[in-house]
Amino acid sequence: MVITGVLGGYDDPVSRRRLRRMKLAATGLLAFAAALFLLTFALPENTATGYLQAAAEAGMVGGLADWFAVTALFRHPLGLPIPHTALVPKKKDDLATKLGEFVSGNFLTPDAVVERVREADPVRKVGERLLEPATADAVGRELSRAIAAVVGTLDDGLVSSMLLEHVRRDLDRRSYAREVGQLLATAVANRAQDPIVELSLPRLRAQLVANRVTVHRELSLFLDGLGMAARLWSTDRKVDKIIDRMARLLEEMERVGRLHPVRRQLDEVLERLADGLVNDPRAADGIDEVLRDIADNVAVEAWLRQVVERYLGSFRELLDNPTVSLEQQLGRIVSDLGRRMVDDPEFAVKIDRGLEQAVRYAVTNYADQVVALIRDQVSRWPAAEASSKIETAVGRDLQFIRINGTVVGALAGVAIYSVAVLAGHG
Repeated sequence: MVITGVLGGYDDPVSRRRLRRMKLAATGLLAFAAALFLLTFALPENTATGYLQAAAEAGMVGGLADWFAVTALFRHPLGLPIPHTALVPKKKDDLATKLGEFVSGNFLTPDAVVERVREADPVRKVGERLLEPATADAVGRELSRAIAAVVGTLDDGLVSSMLLEHVRRDLDRRSYAREVGQLLATAVANRAQDPIVELSLPRLRAQLVANRVTVHRELSLFLDGLGMAARLWSTDRKVDKIIDRMARLLEEMERVGRLHPVRRQLDEVLERLADGLVNDPRAADGIDEVLRDIADNVAVEAWLRQVVERYLGSFRELLDNPTVSLEQQLGRIVSDLGRRMVDDPEFAVKIDRGLEQAVRYAVTNYADQVVALIRDQVSRWPAAEASSKIETAVGRDLQFIRINGTVVGALAGVAIYSVAVLAGHG
């Protein structure tokens, strides 16, 4: 594609006209030398005529030789199948490979490309451009569209499956107990459990009152299972007292708050649990096993799928109906990035290093693709088309070789004839 674009830029009417003009100029000069050579036979024989004839003759030889050399690159001269002519049509694939190897070996080297990147100073220039309000707004707008396009192609089920599979593999690879323990310890230290407890207490009490008959029956069955003494002790009246005491205890815990003794005991239990998860290997193994069971549970997978579907659905709705504030927020993020790239040298150095590493990786791993690109593209061209494209691209300069050959040949003829004159043979 690159080679098509480069050579395609020359394979146009203007380039072909320029090539034809140079061919006519070179051929005209050769014809002039031939005409001059013929003219010398009509002139009187003297030293001046000898110089003129020698210059014309040598100019014709030089011009013809260079015409043959230039023409032989692209076709058979005069249509004659002379060996080692029409080199481009015959060797176009080899030439393309050599060209690609030359470019990748001498120009697309990691050091050379990185040096050019450094000279360009892209981080500072990009940062200055991102600081322009119009640019920041445009980039923010395009980012919004790009994110919408990516999110729109995501498969909800695939995303949830990938997340769960990653969690499963990570659970097999390392323990999460320490992280869970540290999280629990931080939560308890910051009283994060209080809202949950305070939200649960009135509901527990309400459920206890609303389902008193069921609780009475289950509690009686539990006490009966403890033995004959418990069965004799657990009369209906005493079971009712236990239920009443439980209801009053829940009400007291709700009213007194976190200073209630039972609430404090609950805090201590959570603290001991957090410490055990961090420092007790057996507790850690237990929580890891629980986490693996949760990750393997089909119901958990279905729940995660629903969560991902709802979240991505909400995100898609937001992106399908972008607000000005969203684009402005993205624009501010882009502008802030540009400001850091310009004003924060440490940040700019980090980006420079990352960019250089990316460039080195790309050149090291993909420079060979340049060879393949040139070779494959040229191999698709018919021989005649390839020859025509290349001749149109470089043939104009080659015509100067023909002109120079004629001129240098004429000068050489004059020099040789001068030597002959000095030697007494002119």
